[in-house]
Amino acid sequence: MSESAGEGQKLAPRSVGEQLSAERMRQNMELSDVAARTRIPLRHLEAIENGTHEGLPATPYSVGFVRTYATMLGLDGPALSRAFRDELGEERRGHFEPEAYEPVDPSRVPSRLLAMVALGVALLLGMGYLLLRFQEDNVDLARLAADTVEDNRPLPPKPLVAPPPAEPAIPTGPITVTAIEEVWFKISERAGRTYFMNVLPAGQSYTLPEDAIDPVLRTGRPQSVRVAIGTTILPPIGEPDRLVRAYSLKRDALVAIATAKPAAAAEGGAADNAATPEDIVGSAAGEAPPERRRRSTTLPPAFRSVAPTTEPTAPASDPAAAPDQRAQP
Repeated sequence: MSESAGEGQKLAPRSVGEQLSAERMRQNMELSDVAARTRIPLRHLEAIENGTHEGLPATPYSVGFVRTYATMLGLDGPALSRAFRDELGEERRGHFEPEAYEPVDPSRVPSRLLAMVALGVALLLGMGYLLLRFQEDNVDLARLAADTVEDNRPLPPKPLVAPPPAEPAIPTGPITVTAIEEVWFKISERAGRTYFMNVLPAGQSYTLPEDAIDPVLRTGRPQSVRVAIGTTILPPIGEPDRLVRAYSLKRDALVAIATAKPAAAAEGGAADNAATPEDIVGSAAGEAPPERRRRSTTLPPAFRSVAPTTEPTAPASDPAAAPDQRAQP
């Protein structure tokens, strides 16, 4: 009788927890070792082996614990996890007890007529509220229209915007120095070579060579000299009867003066080419102008007209000659 009972227990299918426990014991492993290797809490491993599923977490987590446990022991993890899912499902379905439906007392349910009346009253209240709001909006619009006065005043004229001034054209042509009246001046390179140094009769002009690098002009009577680029006449090169020691005749400097505004050009010409204090001191120290004497003069071929061979002498009583005598070459 006992032998038949033992055979029946062997033939009966074992649970997933029993299979895992038997395999663990066969491998001589403690449950704490399994918890350390799989990082599954010890209480959950004990619940899986003992079949006490009430202390386990949700089904997906419990099934994952079984798969990890079985794989660590070398068993078929997916198959045992599916079997464990079936065990949990049957157990939890067996414990489900639906509540009996308790019918509602008919005396507590409102009648259909009462419900229809309540619905009609709610619709009437809603329509009345909307109508009242619509009338208030119309009154507000009428007041706003009555308070609005049409503005018939003419619009102010638009201010006239002056067009931007046109950019001055860049002058081209040769650089010339013309004597308005008989005057002595010198044109040379700032560092050495002299192009012209003589008295130029009134109406005569000197054309600066194109190969000049940094030419400067020196004269004691700037009011008697006129500088031009082609047909463009530049502002005066300095104050009357004031020594101009080094007025730049470089094309870039002259073009900048010619294309600047009139006020800026006058200020720039006076600031850049006025006599320095040391020039005035030198003039007061006794630097005398070249002696005016009657001699034959050979003018450079750059003059536009033929100059007289002799320099006219000014009368001693002529006051116009006095500034020229004070000027320094």
